[in-house]
Amino acid sequence: MARKPVGISFWFSVMAVLRLILALAGAVASVVTAPPTVAQAADAAVVIRAEGVPDPERTDVPARALRATVRAFLQQHPGIEVEPFTMPRVGESAMDSGPLMAIAAGVPPHAIYVNFRQSSTYIGQGFLAPMEALLARVIADDPKLLDHDGVSFLNEPTDEQIASALEVIRQRVPTNAWPVVYREDESGRAADPDAKHVWSIPYNPVIIALLYRRDLFNQAGLNPDAPPETWDELLAAARKLTVPERQQYGIAVSSLLSYSTYGFLVSHGGRAVKQDDDGNWRTAYASREAAEAYSYVWELLRGPFERGGQTIPGAGYIGGAEIKLMFDQGRIGMRFEYLTEELLGDLNPQLVGIAPLPKSWAGTRGSEINAMMLGVFAGATPAEQLAATRYIWFMTSDEAKAIRTRVMVDQGFGEFVSPTLLRKFGYDRILERVPAGWQEAYETALAHGVPEPYGQNTQNIYLYMNRPVSAAMELDLENVPQAQRVEMIQGLLIESAEEVDQRVLGNLPPEEMAKRRFWAWVVMIGVAASFLFGFGHVWRFFTKLDRANASPNTSRRFSWGYVLLLPALLLMLLWQYGPLLGGAAMAVMDYRIVQESALVGVDNFANVLFDERFWDGLGRTFFFVGLMIVLGFWPPILLAILLDEVPTNFLKYVFRTVYYLPAVISGVIIMFLWKQLYEPSAFGVLNQLLLSLNTLPAVAATLIKLSVAALWVTFVLTLAWLPFKLDELHPGMKLALWAVAGVAAWGGVSAVFEHGMSVVVGGYALEPLRYISDPGTAMFWTVIPIVWATMGPGCLLYLAALKTVPSDLYEAAALDGAGIWARVFYITIPRLKFLIVIQFIAAVVAAFKGGVDFILAMTQGGPQDATTVLALEIFNRAFLDLRFGIGAAMAWVLGAILIGFTAYQLKMLSRAEFQGGKAAH
Repeated sequence: MARKPVGISFWFSVMAVLRLILALAGAVASVVTAPPTVAQAADAAVVIRAEGVPDPERTDVPARALRATVRAFLQQHPGIEVEPFTMPRVGESAMDSGPLMAIAAGVPPHAIYVNFRQSSTYIGQGFLAPMEALLARVIADDPKLLDHDGVSFLNEPTDEQIASALEVIRQRVPTNAWPVVYREDESGRAADPDAKHVWSIPYNPVIIALLYRRDLFNQAGLNPDAPPETWDELLAAARKLTVPERQQYGIAVSSLLSYSTYGFLVSHGGRAVKQDDDGNWRTAYASREAAEAYSYVWELLRGPFERGGQTIPGAGYIGGAEIKLMFDQGRIGMRFEYLTEELLGDLNPQLVGIAPLPKSWAGTRGSEINAMMLGVFAGATPAEQLAATRYIWFMTSDEAKAIRTRVMVDQGFGEFVSPTLLRKFGYDRILERVPAGWQEAYETALAHGVPEPYGQNTQNIYLYMNRPVSAAMELDLENVPQAQRVEMIQGLLIESAEEVDQRVLGNLPPEEMAKRRFWAWVVMIGVAASFLFGFGHVWRFFTKLDRANASPNTSRRFSWGYVLLLPALLLMLLWQYGPLLGGAAMAVMDYRIVQESALVGVDNFANVLFDERFWDGLGRTFFFVGLMIVLGFWPPILLAILLDEVPTNFLKYVFRTVYYLPAVISGVIIMFLWKQLYEPSAFGVLNQLLLSLNTLPAVAATLIKLSVAALWVTFVLTLAWLPFKLDELHPGMKLALWAVAGVAAWGGVSAVFEHGMSVVVGGYALEPLRYISDPGTAMFWTVIPIVWATMGPGCLLYLAALKTVPSDLYEAAALDGAGIWARVFYITIPRLKFLIVIQFIAAVVAAFKGGVDFILAMTQGGPQDATTVLALEIFNRAFLDLRFGIGAAMAWVLGAILIGFTAYQLKMLSRAEFQGGKAAH
């Protein structure tokens, strides 16, 4: 059978089991041991998990510098142990997904990484403890402030002590980052909602700058000491640096375009979000300035231009993690990168230049400013909070910066350290080796830096912005006047902004919410009825069989069977029904991990039903299921029949081994391998094979086209002929075959009407395919590797079933003159029919629930959410947005759709009897 991908239910189960284990461990500890006294707590070592601690296997210089800083902290605080925080990270949200999933599972870091964008979520969810009060306990000369009973502190610092702590924190925070650090409690449950607190402390401010290859600038006739100063200069440089025959691109940005092009937005005066007069956050990216900025981005990345009689389709490359490697290989001329205060970059100054982002058409300059910040997890014990505070305060100190600078210098990386730190810690001899423009670029970007969105519910604003921005990049604007371009792009932005304001930022009129609640009640009743009907249906069938097979000694005969089934039953209760009941409770609650959860009734279902992303995800799920069934369900059956016909045992073993080999490779690795094959440029592996057809002579190309056309006609005629030839086929199957034949025939005819006789005559003029980069075809190309990897393992069950078909049936049919088709449809298929039906239902259910890990590896749900199926949407809502109630409500609606399939499958199984090695019913 095909391997079942890890689905959403697995992550809910992991979370439930981890939290159950932690709860049981705590309960046992509370029974076996007495509550620790303050003295006992002081004697015991406090172990904290901290983000940013490098893994032991990392040997790069920045990791060594950070590790030296941690060692210095441990020497000064022998009663504290620091462990690195590790957790799986997902897709474009890798920096956020790890800690969020750990918090959801109940194993959070105590010193937690916070970025600007996620800060509001962490504060609103109650994850962060106010740091000025904790720091006052640490730096004040008052031991009583450290006393606690293991659950809470026994004494509170004075207002003067807190004010003093607040002032020393203020000295360590950059001015334009202070509004992000010092702000109100956004949880809505604070005693004084207007009181401000420090929620985290930056330890390494970062800005976005432009990196460029000096050698490629020289080759293109550009001055490497004069990087682009304006947008127009950047466009001209990017086009000169683009050399298609060398697979060289002028500039590269990540596939999350709203994030990677944020600097263009703020440079031109645009913003992603802003606060209104009432303090509510609203979208701001539908402005004229934003539309003009993205019009420029289209021209930069997609705008075609002429060179030497050749039309080049844009100077930009849109990709992922491979961008850095391509830049290092000299295949990308310019890219954007974070620069930190301590380490400007581990770059070769002879090869790579650094410059601030160019000025916009308005003559203004801007850049994103961010910071690596650390906060204290509010759910930690008082001892852990104090230890984490000491750790954070040390890691952000000048002493820690001096240690990291010393290690950098000792390891030969001194010229990459910020000149400010070199001068501050007495390394004047290194300053002359630091490129003069590097520090200037950093300071310029820092001076014009705009914090990334940090308001309430704006943690995923880049994802929401990315839809209209990516859609704008797909527009055909080549011959469209500039004013009209801006209007078209602004229309996309306005449509998105209105939706985000209502659905994400919570600006919903009361009458609209009342209407949604009414329909939510209708759906909730329908969901409950479907589950009750499904379970009742299954119960009725199996109890009917029990009564039919019952005898006076039934219970005694099968008593040991019940005992053997007990472990499996307990595992099912733990991993399936436990999360199911937990999800039922979550679906009607505003579920919080740290704070108390609130009952919201049907509001989660109300939001889901009117959530366009839910319906889009459901539609894409049906599309994904359809592709998996059409492309993935029937090939294993056909492959099993073909493998069973192999004449010799040696060849049987060879072919079975070859087809099964993908099963021993991790599914995620398979997807990454195929992702490399799907390189969208003309020099990708598959595209090179495709474009090689363009070099064929007209005669050879015509022969290939005619051969393909003949195969196509044969396929269509076979599908249309089989229903007439096979009288015993079910009428529904006949109609399905005729329907497929009709669609296939129409596809061929429409291609002839669209392209004329060039479809079957003449040479090729093919263009490179974009594969998973094209929203229209991404889902299809994502399914192909899944089918390829699972076809071999999936045929094993059918191969085993074919062994139960008596060989004398085939021999008798052959003597009667039956051909291969007759034997397959009159002997093989009828004998496998029951198994095929069972497997078909299982395949449909598995396709609805699975595929998430494959999609994450291949596309992360993109482009433009083209591969974001509902299961992935549920995962994002629950574990990345921490909106567990919304995710649970979506899961219950999906479950209501699947319960009918499951009930029918169990009904079929209840009728199954195994006689003489074959299943019957």
